[in-house]
Amino acid sequence: MSLQCPKCSSFQIGDRNHARKVAGTIGTVAGCVGGVTAVVHGAELGAIIGMTLGPVGAALGGTVGALIGGFVVGGIAGGAAGAALGEVVDHTILDNEECLECGYTFSDPQDRITQS
Repeated sequence: MSLQCPKCSSFQIGDRNHARKVAGTIGTVAGCVGGVTAVVHGAELGAIIGMTLGPVGAALGGTVGALIGGFVVGGIAGGAAGAALGEVVDHTILDNEECLECGYTFSDPQDRITQS
């Protein structure tokens, strides 16, 4: 069943997803910051693996290991967790639906948590 605007009866409805966007961004930043400890471990591991190619390999391996270990992995994990939390907020607390005809915002009644 498609959504219909309660104000103008239009079927042209879009999702706003404000909380998902904000929480995803905050989670990504927090994940990158939290990944600083993983940077150290990634750099150490990359340097050890790179030692097989000599000093240049150790330096390059340490750099690549630091980037992958910290910022990439931490940012992805934090962003995913933040987006998931934001999606819950969008669907249970905020008026997440927007009529593209009249601009009215409302909640999808099927998204709300019902209490028995």
